[in-house]
Amino acid sequence: MAERWGLRLRFALFFAGLAAGGVALLVAGLWVGHARYGGPVEGYVIAGLIAGFGMIGLAAWVAHLFDENVARPILGLASDLETRARADVGAQIDTAPARYLGALAPAATAIHDALAQARNAQAQVIAQETERLGRDKALLAALLRDLSDAAVVLTPDLRIMLYNRMAQNLLGPVGLDRPITGFLRAAPLRDAIGRLTARGATGTGHAEPFMTATGDGGRFLLGRVSAVDAGDARVGHVVILHDATDDLAAHAERDHLFNTLLEQLRRPAAAISALVEVLADDALPADARSGFEAAMREALAQLNTRLRDGADAYGAIAARHWPMSEVAVQDVFATVAARAPGLVTTTPSDGFLRCDGFGIGALLARIVSGMAEGGKRHDIHLSAEPRGTELWLTLTWQGPDVTDGALDEWARQDIANAYGHYTGRDVLEGHRTEIWVEQGEADPRLVLPLAQARAPDLAPQDSRPEFYDFDLPGPSDGGALADTPLRALPFVVFDTETTGLSPRNGDEIVQIAGLRVVNGRILHGEAFDMLVNPGRAIPPASTKVHGITDAMVADAPDIATAGRAFHDYCDGAILVAHNAPFDIAFLRLKEAQIGRDFRQPYLCTVLLSAALFDHTGNHTLDALAQRFGIEIPATLRHTALGDATATAEVFLKMLDVMEGAGIVTLGDAMAASERMGHIRRAQDY
Repeated sequence: MAERWGLRLRFALFFAGLAAGGVALLVAGLWVGHARYGGPVEGYVIAGLIAGFGMIGLAAWVAHLFDENVARPILGLASDLETRARADVGAQIDTAPARYLGALAPAATAIHDALAQARNAQAQVIAQETERLGRDKALLAALLRDLSDAAVVLTPDLRIMLYNRMAQNLLGPVGLDRPITGFLRAAPLRDAIGRLTARGATGTGHAEPFMTATGDGGRFLLGRVSAVDAGDARVGHVVILHDATDDLAAHAERDHLFNTLLEQLRRPAAAISALVEVLADDALPADARSGFEAAMREALAQLNTRLRDGADAYGAIAARHWPMSEVAVQDVFATVAARAPGLVTTTPSDGFLRCDGFGIGALLARIVSGMAEGGKRHDIHLSAEPRGTELWLTLTWQGPDVTDGALDEWARQDIANAYGHYTGRDVLEGHRTEIWVEQGEADPRLVLPLAQARAPDLAPQDSRPEFYDFDLPGPSDGGALADTPLRALPFVVFDTETTGLSPRNGDEIVQIAGLRVVNGRILHGEAFDMLVNPGRAIPPASTKVHGITDAMVADAPDIATAGRAFHDYCDGAILVAHNAPFDIAFLRLKEAQIGRDFRQPYLCTVLLSAALFDHTGNHTLDALAQRFGIEIPATLRHTALGDATATAEVFLKMLDVMEGAGIVTLGDAMAASERMGHIRRAQDY
């Protein structure tokens, strides 16, 4: 048992023994003195009590000074050295508390400096050796990020270990190590993988097609899945997804339009056929012939009207499938200038269009080339003019007028070999627009109206998702969660801001933020951050702490909506928070309203700190950040996302220290937390 005693307890027992020995010697001396020289016993007793209590007090005082100036600083230095041995902490050791320990504090600083130098040297070697691998990964990430189709790479148990931006746009808030089953209907995918495996066994394995839907059933997806094998082992699957919702809808609309048009044309066509036969009779009286001719004209008018309506409906369907995107006006101008070199000047524009930029540019280049043919027209100038929700692209020139016939002839030419037999007229119909000659008091000009688009948000401070991690832990072997190594678990480190500190007395959440930690990485690009309407006023004292006002949450979702979104975000993860019982209490009290339960295991960094650093009573987030050399910007402190980020960084450092202390599994961490009973009782919310 003595081996488990701490340093401070050993020193306390030493001084207690010293005091007890001194008192015993004092009593023995007084007894010998009385036995040899006699005298009143009371005097010896009084002298013994005074001396004994004085000796005990002196020992206690010296023990206290020793504890404050020797034992605690020694434990602090030992803890700091242990922390730096296990975790990469760059902050210098605070040697002020160890000022009475002579050369021990400078020696600890020297060890820290030597360790830092060794780590820096090792980091340089590793950086040099992995530079090529880093370039390869960057190229892979860029390639997959900007594919036009959604790409997802899955582990054998269908967890995401790579995704690109299109997958994020199509499937929603996907994340590394999250099951793909939360974002699409997985049964068709599993069937396709089964077929792929069966065909692979015969040596004919190729990409297997399948059709599925997003998790909410709102979009239909066409997919292909192929296997990733390393030797004889299946290490994952590559899934390529295409949003077929609009394609299927357009196909259905075209079929419906075709059938409807046939039905609508059949009757007037039959009527015209019958009328033609009647009018072919030369014996038909003149007044009857006149009536039949009027009926034929009416039937022809109906036929033309239905054909025109059908053409318009088909054009509307086809327009949705023209390759539209947000295009800078300057890019369109550059296309025209490149395809009609030296023939046109432009006025710079910062506008954006919703169009097929190449198609529009190629059409305008055809028209410019036609206008300049033979040198008849010159000083051709292209500009953009905002008109409500549209931008009008205008062409002006010097020279003869442009006739409608010439304009139509240029528009009917093929726009580019890459587009096959698509003509400028097809481009115009695809964009549901027209180009015309506008005559006015000023010189004539050509006008092409197009839909105006909002400039894309290119804010550099936006975080970029971590698109891949090929080193995810393998699938669970079905063992108890408590026996799972901490390194193999996904975590959500979160924080809440509230109207006050009493969840059971009406205080409410006003903000929830969280970060996923997977495979030792904080996934900043997959952060969850949501304001919550508390349904009550936020006290000014609380606003002073976190900066959230009633106006900021007026249009925010309520706790039911925000809670469900956060619950989905935490699916399959262990929760982590600083003073976690406080945040968990707020969520669990709202479970009925949210319709989800928050009963998954959680860890508290306060309790873990108390278990790891029992020589100090300071376990605040600021103290932990200082211990690990983590800087918390003042502007982010006491914001949900800022505190969650700081807690996540602290937790990653603590994982290294916990392993050194023998806290390896989730069960170990929870048991260590449970031993901090005096702190747990203070966390009863």
